[in-house]
Amino acid sequence: MNRLSMFAYGFIVFCFASCSPKHNKSSETNHSDLKGLQIKKHILPEADILNLKSYYLSDYYQDTTEWLYGYNFKLHALDRFNLRNGKATQLSFYTEGHSAVISPITGLMVCSPDSIWVVDATQSALLLNGNGELLRKVKLLSNLPSGQSVMVERNYAISTTDLYYDKIRHSLLFGIRNASTHPVSFGVREVFLSDSIPPVTYALQPSVEIPDIGDGDYANMNRPNITFTSDKILYNYPVESHVYVMDRKSGKTAIHEAYSRFCKNKADKCESKEDYTKWEKHGVVNPHFYEVGYLPARDMYIRLHVGEEEYNTSKKLNDILAGRKLYLTVFDNQFNILGESELATKRYSLLTGWCMTSDALLLYVDNPLSSENKEEIFEYDELRW
Repeated sequence: MNRLSMFAYGFIVFCFASCSPKHNKSSETNHSDLKGLQIKKHILPEADILNLKSYYLSDYYQDTTEWLYGYNFKLHALDRFNLRNGKATQLSFYTEGHSAVISPITGLMVCSPDSIWVVDATQSALLLNGNGELLRKVKLLSNLPSGQSVMVERNYAISTTDLYYDKIRHSLLFGIRNASTHPVSFGVREVFLSDSIPPVTYALQPSVEIPDIGDGDYANMNRPNITFTSDKILYNYPVESHVYVMDRKSGKTAIHEAYSRFCKNKADKCESKEDYTKWEKHGVVNPHFYEVGYLPARDMYIRLHVGEEEYNTSKKLNDILAGRKLYLTVFDNQFNILGESELATKRYSLLTGWCMTSDALLLYVDNPLSSENKEEIFEYDELRW
């Protein structure tokens, strides 16, 4: 695509908001258990590196083998696992000088072992080689209009908003929050590595259930989850179950019903905007829908969510959160639900995560309530169906 056509394309998608979103209903036959769900346990051998038991920020890359990269926040490093043989290595970030990466990092996309994008605490996207040396720096805050802020984070109590590198358009995409509108609105910003091409902004459709999610009535669940494929922006709101899919070329958004049969499909308002104990309670007694992930080798989508729990003041908050029930929903390429299943309780890390591969879901085995997995080893379950 030449520069002129890219420039024109940018203005077309910028104006997409005038298009009416398409609202698709799910099949009535979709609320069955996920057929053929298989769970394979993996325990990686002890390594020379000091790794974690789970990673809130991780990414998958496949070449002649399969690689899992996880951000080790304790050491400010990337732990690299060869999933074929279980061997682990570690890339320590520079902390000063030209290649410095300021702790912590909030975004990660591995394009190759020698081409790794991270977003550090300065809200800059840094392209690093396999030795941690800086190849390119993009300041995401540059030229953002007044009232807008960058959203690149992976916080399972709030939301997941990824960084994405488009290798065809040579651009970076990331979420933005616009506090200058009422209600607060959200979008995706695309910045090009070529300075001659202006940025593009994609406005996101507000929640059809709770259009003012960003105005503070839903405690920590106050922004969307945002992920990407090569041609789509996938997003959803933690407070409700719909899935929103924007085609980046046409700018049109389709909204898909994606109800769960296991829990409420819409959160209630928080009892207070200021009292954080009420915020903590709100995060327990309501469901939380996580990001939508794409499995390219299967051409299907998945979503995890937790259901509402009783708020028992006699229990520790962390124990209540760790004991919540986790559910997996799988969609075909048209976002019809193929099945939904409840997963094991008190086994997985509900606050520090999971990772999608090309054809499976990896869930880190790390739960403080578990009577198993007490050793300091890295263990994960591989889910297929």
